[in-house]
Amino acid sequence: MGRLPHVMLWAWERREDLSFIDPQKVGVAYLAGTLHLSGDRVVMLPRLQPLIVPRDAVVIAVIRIEADRLPAPTMSPRQRADAARAIAHMARYSPAAIQIDFDATRSQRRFYLDLLADLRSRLPPAMPLSITALASWCIYDDWIADLPVDEAVPMLFRMGADSAAIDEFLRRGGDFAPALGRYSVGVATDEPSRAVPAGRRVYIFSPHAWTEESVATAIAEAAK
Repeated sequence: MGRLPHVMLWAWERREDLSFIDPQKVGVAYLAGTLHLSGDRVVMLPRLQPLIVPRDAVVIAVIRIEADRLPAPTMSPRQRADAARAIAHMARYSPAAIQIDFDATRSQRRFYLDLLADLRSRLPPAMPLSITALASWCIYDDWIADLPVDEAVPMLFRMGADSAAIDEFLRRGGDFAPALGRYSVGVATDEPSRAVPAGRRVYIFSPHAWTEESVATAIAEAAK
């Protein structure tokens, strides 16, 4: 993971022209596909919008996992294996690393842990595996310490009811419990800056398409 720049821009499902970024300072984590767990099926919907980056940019593929409500996923060994196979296939488009974005509920955690172990065995040995993590997972609901990943990114935005308590914890100098959660943080351009320990890689989400101006502002905020 040390090869990744200090600032990573999340590029979600929309047209993104990031041809202007400095690849030495900024990387891109782009939504490569959304994997739906439905019944006992796995459906991978690939990215449909164009992404333009410099030729030598550091790029990692993000796979978003959605558990459909109807029909609810079976979370069977077969479904897990199919999901791991589909994600590993997408890793071909991510030379630097792959990141999984799944807000697993308590009942889905065992499935997620097994999925990550299965996926780890299918990826090239040198390919880093990153996940996003609810901030609460990294503070008082620490169940991710032993996951077979290289990085867990605490998501410090859209935190809902936990927001005030987590802000206070960080303001008092608190740090994330699992070592996996101490390499990076995730923030958003449309939420206030938060007190986080220095030296972390910063993943930045924007609800709007990136522009040169918004990237410059995001980099300045990350430097703080």
